[in-house]
Amino acid sequence: METSTGRKRTSVRRANVTACQRCKLRKQRCDQNIPACSSCARAGVSCVSVDADGRSAPRSYIKSLEDRVAQLELALRSHGVETESVSDVQTPQEPGTAVEAPSEQHQAAGELTLLNLLVPDPTHIQDGAATGYHGLLENITVPTVVKFPPKATALQLAATYFEHSNFFSPILDESRFRATAECLYDAESGPSQGTLNERFQLLMVLAIAIRLLNRTDAAVPTTGSDSFFASAIHVFTERPHAIWKGDLEHLQNLLLIVQYTIFASNLSAAWHFIGLATRLAIDLDLLNETQRGPPHGDETPIAQAQTNKRRRVFWSTYILETNLCVVLNRPRSIPDETIFTPLPSTSGPEASTPLANHCIVFRQLEYDIFHTLNYKYRINGPLFDLHEWKMGMRDRLVEWHQTVPPLDAASKLAPQNFFDGALYMTLVYVFSPSPHFPDIPEGELRDLAQYACRSIELYKAGFKEGKLRFYWRTIPNLFRSGAALVHCIKALRL
Repeated sequence: METSTGRKRTSVRRANVTACQRCKLRKQRCDQNIPACSSCARAGVSCVSVDADGRSAPRSYIKSLEDRVAQLELALRSHGVETESVSDVQTPQEPGTAVEAPSEQHQAAGELTLLNLLVPDPTHIQDGAATGYHGLLENITVPTVVKFPPKATALQLAATYFEHSNFFSPILDESRFRATAECLYDAESGPSQGTLNERFQLLMVLAIAIRLLNRTDAAVPTTGSDSFFASAIHVFTERPHAIWKGDLEHLQNLLLIVQYTIFASNLSAAWHFIGLATRLAIDLDLLNETQRGPPHGDETPIAQAQTNKRRRVFWSTYILETNLCVVLNRPRSIPDETIFTPLPSTSGPEASTPLANHCIVFRQLEYDIFHTLNYKYRINGPLFDLHEWKMGMRDRLVEWHQTVPPLDAASKLAPQNFFDGALYMTLVYVFSPSPHFPDIPEGELRDLAQYACRSIELYKAGFKEGKLRFYWRTIPNLFRSGAALVHCIKALRL
């Protein structure tokens, strides 16, 4: 009985695959050509079949899968991994029978091709706009040997990275990173013999630093950045589980990838990886320090360093996610109401900087504005005075701008222009028409026009001085300022 049922199912599948749907409906012979039979080709229509589950699929579907498997097997063989046992079709195990544990060779093969499976071949991607993070590695050739730059070059690029990162998102501790890099280069065998995590972070810092230099000087090529990033991926494919361990270093590595994708202007990839990072931060309970108990004044230096590191990495995650949420108009995964972790300390081991903490405060204000202007109010909450909120937010922004810590005037990566532009662009956002503020009084219209003009002037000056880095953020802001100015001119003339 079971045999006859099995034969019947097999014959049905075979019939569904051999003849296309159009020929079966027209009751005519199908010549079974791939990717389209002659009848469908002459008619200029898609040649599809119905599989065993009743779903329509291109007749070349199985062939494309076979081609993809062949490509993956070729990639494995190029790394010295035999593919005969991997590609063999295994029969299902009977209930109660023991299943042999995968060999080390099989495990290595799975780790080697992890990124290949996540990132399909460009020929299989039809819609370029929908590639998302899959297109991140599209044009990168992963090297078989990781090459590190000379020590002086590496340290100079690291200094460039930390000039920016210590300000915007202090993911890594500069002193600890420099000490690690010094040890790696002073070792007899060089950086190539460091741990996987050390090599991965060093290569990611080098890749991001070159992207930063390209943002301030377009003459700097990004090919070096692509090469270092590809080398970091090669390090990752050696043993992924040694880097992605679900700990704080795992989160730091994810945030480094987020930084790289942001500077590569791949917001789809950045959104994907920041989602992984925020969920890991929640799993590590970084947002709720109360459960760990308040830190004591007599903490050992090691305990102080660990506390500062947890805070710094969490708030770096917060900054990066908030920035992306505001630009992409998406809700944040970690509400402020759930955060019980203080800002990082600005002194001691693994400390943050006053500028970085000031940037965190700005992101908090920015998301408060974004949330208030775009989301519903609580039905059972207290009455909300929109006008009072608007005036209060302006005062808070002005106070934030007036309390900016001292800056390095020569820095292009952390300029005063950023704070001035952030103030006026955010004021434009607050006073522009919105679903909750459709009608604006004349006095506020005049203020809005001044804020918009000042914002446009600052962006113009920043562009001339080569201080603009995030064009994916600059262009929407400029458009908002221009639209606000046009609205003010039109409304005041009526």
